Amino acid sequence: MTYVTGAAILAHANVSNPSAADTAWADTCALAVEALISHRMAGVTVDPGSDAERELVRAALQDGAAAYTDRKAPHGYLFSSDATGTTVRLGRDIARALEPVFTRYAGYGIA
Repeated sequence: MTYVTGAAILAHANVSNPSAADTAWADTCALAVEALISHRMAGVTVDPGSDAERELVRAALQDGAAAYTDRKAPHGYLFSSDATGTTVRLGRDIARALEPVFTRYAGYGIA
């Protein structure tokens, strides 16, 4: 079962005229999200049309679009404080929206 595609990611990210690089990157993001779902949901049956399927599709689309837009900040977002001169880099896991769904249907995992 496929939960997200590169084309769906581009549509969700409002990319109406994608370049070949945009399409390739969206496909890469979709494959990464699909691989994560496959890994975390191994052994869990998701029935077509079920709440679990709808939740996975929504979360996969959100995480796929987030991964697609993260291309502009591949090493996280960089912040610096004028007051202290401290530099902070904020990175994220690809499973931002998916993790609560995984926990609900597959239990806690180390992935």
